[in-house]
Amino acid sequence: MNTMFQVGDFFVRLRDKGDRPKLTVWNRAGSKIVSEFINIATPSFWEQIEQLTSAEVVEQVRALVQQSE
Repeated sequence: MNTMFQVGDFFVRLRDKGDRPKLTVWNRAGSKIVSEFINIATPSFWEQIEQLTSAEVVEQVRALVQQSE
């Protein structure tokens, strides 16, 4: 999985990096907000991503990750 898309004011990239996908998110100004390996089993991971970005970003990323499994 290697994809890039926009959600509201955020630009999101998902890419395969070994055994887990890596999530990178930038804001509209081009500042990197998040660059983390995705841990789908940890609810606190998704809560942190939502606090830094938005619920829409989390929903779309989770849907894409689940599709690729």
